[in-house]
Amino acid sequence: MGETRPGLRAAVIAVVYARVSDDDKRRRRSVGEQEEECRQVADDQSWAVARVFVDNDRSASRYARKQREEYAKLLDYLAGEHVDVLILWESSRGGRELEGWAGLLNLCRRHQVRIHVVTHRRTYDLENPRDWRTLAEDGVDSAYESEKTRERILRSVRAKAASGKPHGKLLYGYRRTYDDRGNFIAQVIHEEQAEVIREAARRVASGEPCRSIALDFNRRGIPTPRTGEKGWQLSQIGRMLQNPGYIGKRVHLGKIVGDADWPPLLDAETYAVCRSILTDPRRKTQRDTAVRHLLSGPALCDVCGSRLRVQKNRTHYGYVCAAQFCVSVKTTVLEQFVVAVLMARLARPDALDLLNPEREAGSRQRAEDEAKRKRARLEEWYEAAARDEISPAGLASIERTLLAEIEDAERRAEHVDVPPLLRDLVGPGVEQRWERLTIGQQREVVTLLLDLRVGKTYKGARTLDPRRLDNSRWRGSSKTWGEGAL
Repeated sequence: MGETRPGLRAAVIAVVYARVSDDDKRRRRSVGEQEEECRQVADDQSWAVARVFVDNDRSASRYARKQREEYAKLLDYLAGEHVDVLILWESSRGGRELEGWAGLLNLCRRHQVRIHVVTHRRTYDLENPRDWRTLAEDGVDSAYESEKTRERILRSVRAKAASGKPHGKLLYGYRRTYDDRGNFIAQVIHEEQAEVIREAARRVASGEPCRSIALDFNRRGIPTPRTGEKGWQLSQIGRMLQNPGYIGKRVHLGKIVGDADWPPLLDAETYAVCRSILTDPRRKTQRDTAVRHLLSGPALCDVCGSRLRVQKNRTHYGYVCAAQFCVSVKTTVLEQFVVAVLMARLARPDALDLLNPEREAGSRQRAEDEAKRKRARLEEWYEAAARDEISPAGLASIERTLLAEIEDAERRAEHVDVPPLLRDLVGPGVEQRWERLTIGQQREVVTLLLDLRVGKTYKGARTLDPRRLDNSRWRGSSKTWGEGAL
């Protein structure tokens, strides 16, 4: 960008503003051509160009996401320096948003700055009402074109979404194929990346924390989804495994709108298990760090509700109320008691029924089929509306009802009756399988099954009195252990 020339004494002082909306490769070709033509006009008119402002790859519509930094500097310059004429290649370069364009016209009129539009081959004097109206109408036309462009884009996006076609950034784990002319053919699985996703999903489904997975991926040097990222992050693993695109679903505006036309990477059950684990609100209050103590996440103080943390007490470690030291219990004593209770429950022949007494075989698949049927029905109504067989108001009413029912069915389809981590643990020999789990997986089991609350020590008790856990309960049970649910 040019700077003000010291000692400039020309009769007419001009500034140039150039802008282009899309320049993904940042080659600046379009803005460079605009600047060249604007400078040529200045030379032909014997105007001296004092400053050039350039916004490359910046939209000027009301939908713009990036700020036009140079445009803001231009406004300041026009307000604070002597300028006779502003040169634009065309009116829309100055703005496609009506309020902003009107502001520019008013600013130029206040400071007696004329506007020359290269494509019009004309200089406008804003003190002249006809000239002001012409440029104001240009602003209306530019804003209207912007709205039409936006609508065309949205219509194309909606059509692609309805047909299951991909749109926007490439989903990690896939690659896109094109013909010799560069036309899109299909989105297919990128096997090397897909295995990263499948491994992460298997590990999360088995109870492993996202942080340990991210650390392992970084240690192994596995490339991240985006170049330039500084390693895998905990939140990145979680977000990735909750993307419905990995089970072949097309998402539009945050909602699943149907089946995608690319193959799924994950099976529906594994995805549902991961989503169930990752969206469980009980996990939000636990730090996803390296696990050292079995109950330092799940155990709560029954007096104040705070979490118990591990603290050394002279000769031994104990679980202590983190807030007010209301309760304290030796770590080994509490852990041995809780594990014994868990093993007894998981070894029972009816353990699966106890884990989910309301489970019904195939309920998740039926919910998924219901969502698919209702989405197909909604598409039929859309087609009927396109044939003018139903009024817009009628379609809107039907759409509201069906979308609510589809959302409810999809929510039920994501529910997992019993996570694989628990399902593979129950039955005879549970103790041996328990010992083979990592401590992180063991703690995940405790979190899934128990609402563990530890009360104050009973006077005179030398070992763990079970009454201290009377207000604990099994997840999903209406009764506490003290009420006979143990």
